[in-house]
Amino acid sequence: MQFVLEIIDFWTTTHWFIAFVIACVVNISVYVITAKCLDFVIRYAVDTKFGSFIDKRELTPKQTFIEMKFGIIACCIFALGSIFSRMLFDGIWPLTFFSLLIQVASFVLFYETYSYFVHRLLHTKPLVKFHSVHHSSVRVTPWSAYSVHPVEATFIGFSAPIFMLLFPLSLSVALTLHILGMMFTILLHSNYSHTTGPALLKFPFSYAEYHSKHHFYGGVNFGFTHRFWDWAFGTGVER
Repeated sequence: MQFVLEIIDFWTTTHWFIAFVIACVVNISVYVITAKCLDFVIRYAVDTKFGSFIDKRELTPKQTFIEMKFGIIACCIFALGSIFSRMLFDGIWPLTFFSLLIQVASFVLFYETYSYFVHRLLHTKPLVKFHSVHHSSVRVTPWSAYSVHPVEATFIGFSAPIFMLLFPLSLSVALTLHILGMMFTILLHSNYSHTTGPALLKFPFSYAEYHSKHHFYGGVNFGFTHRFWDWAFGTGVER
């Protein structure tokens, strides 16, 4: 724990460019390690008949390379957003457990709303050319999660600083939610349906099945972790 505190203290006080480089390394590492591990596990699960790909179309020869390229660029933009978070955070840790709950709940509610309406905005005529980068993959893979245009990456990466302008958010909470959010987004794009075994194993991948319909149909299933806004605006498709 002391080592973690020392790293955080160094990151918050060092020159902004050094902090930016560190943030780039962290974001790229989370993206590459999570996508690589999930891709490996899913391929093994499909080969051993524990599940199947939702969309079975073959990838183009350079699809994964293109996705990784845009994903790494996106991670650098996320790192830039974290530099603004560094200027706006409200303490390293929440002062109380109640404060922790309030911060987590308020940011999750904010981001669910923010991501839904930004996602819908990206499907409008002025911005769809940017979002088309994300939809250019033949079918999604874990690497597709952050294969986005820099404009879209900016919308994603600056969500926390925007929130911090309105509400207090501790740095530890912001960092933890960001990493978990990245991992969940990669899961959303896993293109995997777990068909055998306990329901507990099937549940996480139900999100991937829901989101895969967005990539198949286009203008549906915009939600991130919850389907409330899709339900409220009639944009949800279950089957």
